[in-house]
Formats: sequence, structure tokens, C-alpha cells
Amino acid sequence: MTSLILDTNTLLRFLLADIPSQYKKARATFSEIESGRKVGDISILVINETIWALDKFYDKPIAEAVSVVQKLLSLKNIKILEIEKKELVQILNNTIKYKIDFTDAYLLWIGKKEDHKISTFDKKLQALI
Repeated sequence: MTSLILDTNTLLRFLLADIPSQYKKARATFSEIESGRKVGDISILVINETIWALDKFYDKPIAEAVSVVQKLLSLKNIKILEIEKKELVQILNNTIKYKIDFTDAYLLWIGKKEDHKISTFDKKLQALI
């Protein structure tokens, strides 16, 4: 089965359908993934950038941005490159639960998993560590 590494723009065009020609191509790509003809590989960097763009550039509330990304992750032929999908879901849930950005939620998760301390001046993150 062919694997495709999906970039942020592919995710955004699919989620937003704001540029018709690109949405059509992104939708075709996701149709191939959903049908099992292809596997969609996504980096956590792309997840981070997608959530940031939805929140900051497209003015979507963070909970909505995370929810939309979680729906993409529910596709069985979507794989996360760096970590297990279930771990990413936990990080995304913590983004909403603690009202922090994805990067901070990831640092919090990796810090606890690897038993590392986090150096930060971010008051929300400091309160969680």
C-alpha cells in the first residue's frame, strides 16, 4: 500500500474547503486513504501547525480546531509518524482540558513520559508541571 506524507496545506484545504481546486485534490487524496488504497502519514509538526492555523489564522476556537483534527485521526488509514495515535489523542485531549496550546500539551506529555523537567516561563504550563 502506498504511503503519502500529508502536509498542513493538504489538511487545511480538506478541512476548510476554501480553495475549490485544492479541496477537490485533497478530498480525492482522503478518499484514497479512507478506501484503503493509500495510507496517510502525518507528522506531529503538521498537527501542531494545522491546529495553530485553524486557531490563529482562521479564528476557530481551539476546542473546535482540536476536534476537527481528532476526526481526521479517527480514519483507520491515518498514521502518525513520531508517536502512537492513542498518545496523540491524549495530547489533543490535554490541549482542551488544560486550555493550553498543542506544543505545551506535547511538552507536558513527553516530560511526564520521559520523566524530564520542563524549563518554561509560561505560567499555565508551570502550573501543570
